Amino acid sequence: MSGPGDARRRTENALAWTAILFRVAAFAEVIALNFVGDSGLRRQVPGFAPALAILGLESALVVALTWRRRRVSPAWLITTDSVLTAATAMAMTVIAGTAIKDSGPDFMLPYMLLVSIGIGMAFRTLRAALASTVPLVAAYLYMQAWSGFFWLGAVPHTIGFWVDAAIAWFVAALLRRNAAELDETREQVARLAAEQERTRNGRILHDRVLQTMEALVRDGWLTEEKVRTHVAAEARWLRGYVRGDHDSSGSNLTAALEEVVEQAIRAGLAVDLNAAGLRAAGAVLPVATVEALSGAVREALTNVRKHAGTGQAVVRARVEGGLVVVGVLDHGVGFASRGRGVGLRESIEGRVAEIGGSVSMESAPGEGTLVELRVPL
Repeated sequence: MSGPGDARRRTENALAWTAILFRVAAFAEVIALNFVGDSGLRRQVPGFAPALAILGLESALVVALTWRRRRVSPAWLITTDSVLTAATAMAMTVIAGTAIKDSGPDFMLPYMLLVSIGIGMAFRTLRAALASTVPLVAAYLYMQAWSGFFWLGAVPHTIGFWVDAAIAWFVAALLRRNAAELDETREQVARLAAEQERTRNGRILHDRVLQTMEALVRDGWLTEEKVRTHVAAEARWLRGYVRGDHDSSGSNLTAALEEVVEQAIRAGLAVDLNAAGLRAAGAVLPVATVEALSGAVREALTNVRKHAGTGQAVVRARVEGGLVVVGVLDHGVGFASRGRGVGLRESIEGRVAEIGGSVSMESAPGEGTLVELRVPL
C-alpha cells in the first residue's frame, strides 16, 4: 500500500539511479577515448593519467552521495562539479599540448555532454540549470581555440550542452510534477475514504449507541450519580465525534481540550470549559502545539484533583494579542511561592517551552491557583 509522498520518493530514486548510470557511462567513455584505439597515443602524454584520476574521484564522490541520498545530488554540488570538470578539461588541454592539434577536444566532449544531463536533472528551474552549464561551454570553447580548430565548428557542440541540460530538466520536471499530482490524488482519495468511513461509523454510533446512552441518562434509568455522570460525559464526547469535532489531525485545540475535560470529569472533577474566544478566532494550530497545550492542561487538572482540595475547576481558552492563552483556575487551598508549585511548574513548563511558549502561575495559601499557558500563533 502506498504511503504519503510515495510517488515522489520513487521518482527521485529513479532520477538518482539515472544520474548515476549517466555518470558511470561518462567516465567509462572518457577512459576509452583516451587510452583505447586511435587515441591511445594519449597514454604517453604526461599528466593525463593524474587528470583522469581527478575526474574519477570527482565522479565517485557525486555517485556515492547520489546513491546515499537516493535522490539527485544537491544543486550546489552539481554546480561545483561543473566548474571542476571544466577546469580539469582545460588543464588537460594545456597538458596535451600538440598531441590534440590534429584531433581537437574530442577526448572530453562526450564526458562533458553527459555531465550536462546530470546538471539538468539537479535543478528545479531551467534558468539555473542552463547557468550551471556555462562553465562546460566556456571550457569547450577554450579547448577548441587551443586545438586550433575554427571556432564556428564549436557552436553546434556548445548548443548541445544546453540542449542536453534543458531536455534532462524538462523530463525530470515532468516526472516530479506527475509524481506530486499522483501523491495529491492518493491523499485526497484517502481523506475521502476516511471521511466516508467516519460518516458511516458516526451514523451507526448515533442511531444505535449514542441515543441509547442519552436515553439512559435522560430517562432516569441510571440511579447511581457517578455512573450517570460518567455515561453523560461519554455521550457528550461521542456526540462530538459524530459531529467531527474530534479532528484526528490534532489541529483542533478546542476538541483536544474538550477531550481532556471529559477525562477529568470521568475522574470525578467538575470542570467548566470556556473556549468561545478560541472558536471565534478560528485558529488552526500545529499538531505539536495542540498536543503540548492539551497535555499541560491535563497535568494542571490532575494537580487540581489530587492536591487543590476542591472538586471544581475552570478551563478558559482564548486568542489574545497574537497568542493562544489557556488558563486553568481553581479555588482550592493554593500554595506559597516556594511550595509544591515548583513540581507543578516542572511538569508543565517543559511541554510548553518545547513549542516556544511560556507558563505563568499565580497562587497563595487559601486563595486558589491560576495557571496560564501562552503560545504564539
